Amino acid sequence: MNPATHYEHSGKAPLGGILLTLVGGTVAGVALGAIYGFLIYWSPFVYINAFITLGFGFGLAVIVGGLGKVGKIRNSGVLTVVALVIAAVAYYAHWSVWVGRMTETQVVDPGQLWAFVSTVNALGPWSIFGWTPTGFALWAIWGIESIVIVGLGSVSAHGVIDVPFCEETGQWTTESTLPAHFAPVEAPNVTSPNSVLQVLQPNPEATDAYTEVLVATADGSELRCVSINKVTVEKDKDGKEETEKQTIVKNMLFDRDSFDRLMQLGQPTIA
Repeated sequence: MNPATHYEHSGKAPLGGILLTLVGGTVAGVALGAIYGFLIYWSPFVYINAFITLGFGFGLAVIVGGLGKVGKIRNSGVLTVVALVIAAVAYYAHWSVWVGRMTETQVVDPGQLWAFVSTVNALGPWSIFGWTPTGFALWAIWGIESIVIVGLGSVSAHGVIDVPFCEETGQWTTESTLPAHFAPVEAPNVTSPNSVLQVLQPNPEATDAYTEVLVATADGSELRCVSINKVTVEKDKDGKEETEKQTIVKNMLFDRDSFDRLMQLGQPTIA
């Protein structure tokens, strides 16, 4: 069996971590769903509701991902399933609050909630550009909303735990960027720590393209991971700089000697 060259999660998902994430995420999700329901009901501008919806989805992802990290869940699939459940509950809480504001009747029972939602759908709760969506059109809009919220909340949550975890010390690593900028490199040329050290060339002058090196380490851990990004800086028509990053290497495993050499190479050049 060939030794691993890049870090991969162990796939472990402690039961305690799952329960912590599920319970804590559900409580936070219900609260976030209630806030979302109030905001959507009171929002005077339908146009900004899309941004509120995105915020709701990302908020769920951050909460669930953060709890998953505290619970030391190293399995993206398990965290995604847990996040899916929490997002669904949070979305239901939003409907309960929103319908409650619309009808001035607090609704929790699924059957009653569906009846109220169906009635509101037939009448049309809001208008945009003189058009009041009802029936199938409104169901479609609500369907897209649910996909955005539940999708973002569940799929994006594992991005929070997308950092190396040291199994020996039981802690997540912290990622930092080396202060030095390097000349652009090509992906096929970096397949091992030695090849990384060979292709990295100092690039002290400010340019519109350079290589960025990130290292992930933890106190007392022998785990050392290195990532490399290709950075391109362009100016838009207003002269504002826009930075684009392309991942060339993600969490390559480094031995102690190679890592020490990289850290020396990564020091900023003094003119």
